[in-house]
Amino acid sequence: MSTYPKNIYIDYPQEKVDGSNEYRCQFCKLLTSEINGKIGNHALNCQYRRQHTYFEIED
Repeated sequence: MSTYPKNIYIDYPQEKVDGSNEYRCQFCKLLTSEINGKIGNHALNCQYRRQHTYFEIED
């Protein structure tokens, strides 16, 4: 049995953070480590989140 979450969303546009090995969402600028593959972890006004919230039922 897999322990991975069913819905992981990592297809959003990302950009590298200057002077770091980290990446962030191109729209809301939150780090990918904060987003952790969940739509609900993007900023409320994030374009990616608004486009995909219809498909995700958040806990």
